[in-house]
Amino acid sequence: MALVQTFQRAGCSSALISSTVFSRRVAHTNSTASQTHGAAQEVKPYEDIPGPKGIYNWPVIGPMFHFKPFTKWEATTSHLLFNDLFDKYGPIFKLYLGQDFVMVFDPKDIETVFRNEGRYPVRTKLSVNEVFNRRNNVKPGIVDLEGKEWQALRAPLNKKLMKVDSAGYYLKPQNVVADEFVQILATQKMSPDALAELFFRYAVESISVVCFNTRLGFLEPKAMENQESARLLQASQDVFLYMHKSFTDVAHRWFRNEVYRGFEKNKLLLGKQTMQHIKDAQLVLETRKQNGTLDPDEPNLLLYLLSDSSLDFMDIVGIMESFYIAGTDSTAKNLQILFFNLAKNPDKQETLRKEITSLLGHDGPVTAESLAKLPYLKACLKESFRLFSPTVSGPPRKMPTDVVLSGYRVPAGTVVSLHTPRTCQKYFLNPDKFIPERWIRSSEGHHPEDIPPTASLPFGYGPRNCIGRRFAEQEIYLAAVKVLQKLKIDIDSDSWNTNFIYTTFIQPEKPIKFRFSRFDD
Repeated sequence: MALVQTFQRAGCSSALISSTVFSRRVAHTNSTASQTHGAAQEVKPYEDIPGPKGIYNWPVIGPMFHFKPFTKWEATTSHLLFNDLFDKYGPIFKLYLGQDFVMVFDPKDIETVFRNEGRYPVRTKLSVNEVFNRRNNVKPGIVDLEGKEWQALRAPLNKKLMKVDSAGYYLKPQNVVADEFVQILATQKMSPDALAELFFRYAVESISVVCFNTRLGFLEPKAMENQESARLLQASQDVFLYMHKSFTDVAHRWFRNEVYRGFEKNKLLLGKQTMQHIKDAQLVLETRKQNGTLDPDEPNLLLYLLSDSSLDFMDIVGIMESFYIAGTDSTAKNLQILFFNLAKNPDKQETLRKEITSLLGHDGPVTAESLAKLPYLKACLKESFRLFSPTVSGPPRKMPTDVVLSGYRVPAGTVVSLHTPRTCQKYFLNPDKFIPERWIRSSEGHHPEDIPPTASLPFGYGPRNCIGRRFAEQEIYLAAVKVLQKLKIDIDSDSWNTNFIYTTFIQPEKPIKFRFSRFDD
């Protein structure tokens, strides 16, 4: 109880949940300190870790008692449930969610987890996806595999995508996509629902350039009148809805219930479309090769994968399907949230606009060189991620060795879920305010605040970090630059206090009522 009170006095009692990781550089410099975390006190046994007891630990059905109708929480507000549990039990507790999870809140514990995750980090698997693969005889993809099988798929991607300039090849076509996005915002009056869909259409169109080497036409005037396009767009969104429903559903493991059928229907459609688009792209590449117009060293992701003899065609389909799915829903929603924060903070919006227009004017294209000269843009996105985490928590890790977390011994094989105190006054000044300046380094290379290295890195760290990070960031940067070159972003007063929920990724509970206007309006 004393530990709980300490965190509450530090201003952490209402901390929202955020995915967290730490950088290799800081992990190295802090490794000595983190190794001693918990060593100065007597190590307590795993069984003593606090947490909900009784009916909450009943096999299979126990987790149901955390949610409606037994409490006020739903699957979409699980972040608020976790807030309550951290308030009650402190920075570490056990929670049964089909299996025991150890939930941690202390940045030092998070550092310890990542420092001990091993060469092949093990994450909890998505059961509905495992069941889908088994029932449909689908080869497990990169998100499903572990150990050396996972490494065999991940290694070729690392060589290509972890380079700093890996996304820059696609800037030219993605500039065009972003220009069309801005043109629609500037010329069409749209309902909040239609605007939310437009953000999604932009994300789909932008990532398609990467995954399939082509535009899919989702920003064309009559795009949504095309039934195939409309179905694909809806499937790209619904797959996450049913994925999230599966988190609190166990019946799909044995029965083709409503949750499983919804997931399967949308996953099959996405897989079929992905395969067809890759076949089409493969034909184009073969034609270019025969015509002598194909440069084998061209920094093209799909060309690179198709040329890798260690990957078969279905491996590539699985990789690109995962890349496409992950690069649409989350990007669309995080872009909306960035605009939401800029609209609520017009002074920050104006500072960002001045940075952009002083470098690029009101029409200049975005290049890799110009992106490198926009530190405030990057700080704005980083601060937006801090205030509104893309996911409820960081990806859980199954520990390969025993570790000590907050003074408790956590045995090998335990699954640890990572949550950071991103709105805690102990770690951030004015934590509930949107202050991009906290991320701007001084000329000496220091931040104005002493921010823990585990504070907010939503794309992860280490061997299983987000492979598409540079592409997601680039899509958001492009849209922000292009919009602010020409438009002001406002929101209606009734969207000012928008609540946010999680359906796998964060999203506004109700569509945000944005207003986009030209400077001379």
